[in-house]
Amino acid sequence: MSLPSPHLDDRTFRQLLEEAHLRMAGKCPEWASLGPHDPEKVLLEAFAHLTEMMLHRLNRLPEKAYVEFLRLLGVRLQPPSAAAVALRFSLETPAEYPVDIPRGTRVTTARTEVGAEPVVFTTAEAGRILQGASEVRVQAYHCEQIDAERVGYGTGQPGLTVKVARPPLIAPTGDGLDVVVGVEAEPHELDGRAPARRHEGRLYRVWWEVDDFAYLAPNEPAYRVDRATGTITFAPAARTLGDEGGLGEARALAGVPPAGRAILVWYRRGGGTLGNVIAHSLEVLEEPIASVKVTNPRPATGGRAAETLENALVRGPQERHSLRRAITAGDFELLAQRASSAVARAKAFTLAQAWAHAPAGTVQVMLVPHLPPELQGCHGEGVTAGRLRRHQGEEVRARVQRELEARRPLGTVCQVAWARYKTVSVVARVVAQPTEDAEALKLRLLERLYRTLSPLPSMLHPGGWGFGQPLRTSQLRDLFLAEPGVRAVERVRVRVDEVPREVRALAADASQPRTFYAGGDETLFRSGNAGEGWEPVGRFSGEQVEVVEAHPSRAGWVAVASRLRGETPTRSRVSLSRDCCETWEPATATLDEVKDLAWTVREGTPVLFIATVAGLFEWVLKPGTAPRAVLVDPAQPGMGFCAVATASDVGGGVCVAVAAMEQGGVLLSDQEGRAGTFWHIGLRGQGVRVLEVQREGPNAFLWAGLGTFHEEETGAGCMRWELSGGEPPPGGWRAFNVGWEGGSCLSLAFAGATVHAGTQWAGVLSQEGGPGPSVWRRPEEHSRSPVYALASQGGGFPVLSGRPKGVFRRSRGSECDEPCSQWEFSEEVTVPPTWLLCSGFHELEVGGEDEEC
Repeated sequence: MSLPSPHLDDRTFRQLLEEAHLRMAGKCPEWASLGPHDPEKVLLEAFAHLTEMMLHRLNRLPEKAYVEFLRLLGVRLQPPSAAAVALRFSLETPAEYPVDIPRGTRVTTARTEVGAEPVVFTTAEAGRILQGASEVRVQAYHCEQIDAERVGYGTGQPGLTVKVARPPLIAPTGDGLDVVVGVEAEPHELDGRAPARRHEGRLYRVWWEVDDFAYLAPNEPAYRVDRATGTITFAPAARTLGDEGGLGEARALAGVPPAGRAILVWYRRGGGTLGNVIAHSLEVLEEPIASVKVTNPRPATGGRAAETLENALVRGPQERHSLRRAITAGDFELLAQRASSAVARAKAFTLAQAWAHAPAGTVQVMLVPHLPPELQGCHGEGVTAGRLRRHQGEEVRARVQRELEARRPLGTVCQVAWARYKTVSVVARVVAQPTEDAEALKLRLLERLYRTLSPLPSMLHPGGWGFGQPLRTSQLRDLFLAEPGVRAVERVRVRVDEVPREVRALAADASQPRTFYAGGDETLFRSGNAGEGWEPVGRFSGEQVEVVEAHPSRAGWVAVASRLRGETPTRSRVSLSRDCCETWEPATATLDEVKDLAWTVREGTPVLFIATVAGLFEWVLKPGTAPRAVLVDPAQPGMGFCAVATASDVGGGVCVAVAAMEQGGVLLSDQEGRAGTFWHIGLRGQGVRVLEVQREGPNAFLWAGLGTFHEEETGAGCMRWELSGGEPPPGGWRAFNVGWEGGSCLSLAFAGATVHAGTQWAGVLSQEGGPGPSVWRRPEEHSRSPVYALASQGGGFPVLSGRPKGVFRRSRGSECDEPCSQWEFSEEVTVPPTWLLCSGFHELEVGGEDEEC
């Protein structure tokens, strides 16, 4: 149980009055019976009332002591934060000569409410519209710049305290100019590296802001500042332990301003929630600049009110636990939120919680931006993913990164990123009580949904939706039934806004269990639970994802080939990620139409082979490199290829196989795919569509899927070649065509010894491998749509297939392929561990028991 807080004196007004009567009865018997209107009675009641008030204040002494203890620990009220925005200064025509935008330029809104002060932003840096340019962007903050305010004079004694005239100062913005303290100095006292400012002909040495005066040199020019009150404190004096363990003479813990020297302060004041203005509202220059217009293309974000005492009392114990060092996950989260008021939530993970291959000692901190209450929506729209993304600034993320880097333990790597969101919409029918107004009940239920399915804290969900927390329909039923007026809940479903459709590319991640990638239209999706849920992790605007390939041995490396729409002849772009598609490399490669990709490693460096209609290319992924052509057949240098596969053979070498277009057969290199090392291994005149490598213990087999000239033909099935260190296997290619139907073989995947083949019109055929005769089996129920891609992981199940209607999954022991990229769920919607759920547009039908749907 918590420690009880005793009352130092718990007597009430009535008890005090009765005690006074008893004392009077003994001291003054003539006052024993007083009427309610006697002056003596009134006097006693007045003294009893005053005494009760005094006792009330006495009993508040523990609260005062608590506040003082927190102050001694360095807990201070957090000042207001200033909203930030990038202002665009522009000219109607390109500048004939440079146009300067001075630092401190003030920009305000075009209109203000009656009686309200205008919202003014001040530029934090100088800008210049260069000759021939027409615009420049400059960072600005919602604050007032106070320059060179004289706050006092030095005394030469430790512990000097001065105060600015117009507090509060805004919270730190990260540029070091929020508060600048200068102490008057003579030129000979400054060396060439000491920062200084000149004002009215005098030099002022710039002093440093510190959190405390520990571990500073005796003459270090440092100070502390309480931004909420505007109080600046210079180093006090103390007797410290000497080398022999005894207390020495009292001395200042750092430098102190010399006697008679003026102290000037440049600072920014203001801030608050009023600065969170919408886009294109800051369009008035308070000091006009000729021909220059200004606006804010994006909303201003980050403005927050000053902290209340009540919140500081709750926050105090957290400060005591962390002592501003990041050791536990809670420490990282607390310091991330303290680093910037633009952060509403922070969640710290060890990276291994998300990725099995993550290096030890890596901490990932996910941030959720702060939104003012007026932007959090309610009945019509909740906290949407788009609104949160618009308030995510790189400057804020970088500031949190710097703060955590300074306070993390040695040997720990810290990664800071904005959280990612998955949008869900709820569809349900609610039966209302007969006496309930259906429309009013619907509005209350929508508010419950929006307040609960929100990444931001709310009264209904104080902590906000949990990272990685799935949404179950049973939770929604309980949520609705908790609202008074609800009689029953029917047909609850949850919809997601994005799922893979028209899937032409699939890949399994060999380094991350149950992780698959699917390419649909211009979006790449990832599933971390074997297809039960999908999230978009890559967007290729104006392109069609055609091929995705995960590196078999380099964890996290993924390559994507996407076709550029509208290009004639067809062109493709190759994009790379090194962290399971969390981020994408800025370098890409554009080539003639890409048909296939395959990874390998050469001398410790990842190499990507790219099969295109114009030839084979290899991309050695070193800084500054680009894909280069590999001459496969000197007799046909312009030969195109429709498939490529790589594998390690029994001797440890790397084999590279390519399938030539126009029925040119298959060529193989057992020397890492170097130019001049390829030789034909057959299948000329065969329409090879796909190449894949199957591993069975130490053995590796190259499979080739054959195509047909006409879609309705039965097809020729597949061929297999054993990779045996450069020597042709006995008998060469082995045919696998017994029981084949479905036309062309479009894709191949392996689940142990079982081979799965995606066909043109018969679904996914399968057969058991081995030396004996094998027969292809067709599922009893199948769609006649083509199976563009197949993927399995680690030689096991499930096997995923990509089709025009999305992704399908076949589990172990099953011959049926079930859809697993549906957009509507009746039980549960999953979300990755580092993601959050956001509300979309909910559809609720509220009616009576007997009403028709």
